[in-house]
Amino acid sequence: MTKIVEVSPIKLKNPVLIEGFPGVGMIGTIAAMHLIKEWNMELVGYIDSEEFPPICTIHDEEPLPAARIYQSKRYNTLVLFSEFVIPTDAVNKVANEIILWGEDRKLSAIISLGGVGLSTIKDDVFGIASTDGLKKELKDIGITVVKEGVTTGVTGLVLANAYIRKFPAAAILTSNKNMNINLIGAAKVLEKLSDLLNIPISTDKLQKEGEELENKLKKMIKETKEVRKTYEDIQSPMYR
Repeated sequence: MTKIVEVSPIKLKNPVLIEGFPGVGMIGTIAAMHLIKEWNMELVGYIDSEEFPPICTIHDEEPLPAARIYQSKRYNTLVLFSEFVIPTDAVNKVANEIILWGEDRKLSAIISLGGVGLSTIKDDVFGIASTDGLKKELKDIGITVVKEGVTTGVTGLVLANAYIRKFPAAAILTSNKNMNINLIGAAKVLEKLSDLLNIPISTDKLQKEGEELENKLKKMIKETKEVRKTYEDIQSPMYR
């Protein structure tokens, strides 16, 4: 079973949900973490799934679920992000739960942030949208809307489900050719998000504190992989 669990009241009216899952360049996760810190957001929920690895992350002496939701009352926004790659078996369930929860919460839109490992895309930032209204909004702020292509993972399925259900969802993406952790890419998508929502987002700290954040993310990825492998080894039968 996969579900979004709320741990604090969400008292927002038709908020925007900003989503950042690990992917190419860790762009979505970096951008989401930056927003949470910059806006001093409040933890309000998490995603729970039987398919998730048994991982808890520790920040500022607090043990936390690795896939969490935060809110900003000031900007009427929610931020959903994960500190581990969503397992393949859980991707569809997570995407469906996000859409259903979003409809129940009367979200005004879901905006995904991320990167793709393509070297053929000429534009710095490009987008995908599930409705004509959001396509126009992306174009109005100078984002090229993808005409033909493929996108994968939770973001891809959220967009596809949103299109079928006529739910407003969009992705703001940038290319990441060398596949490394990409702080500049995260800054680029945040700048366009700022234009789209008409909300101030400073990326100065993101670039200044880039090395510290990059090291933290690399350590987190390494530890997550090690914990998952250790757990799987323990679960393996002693005799075959």
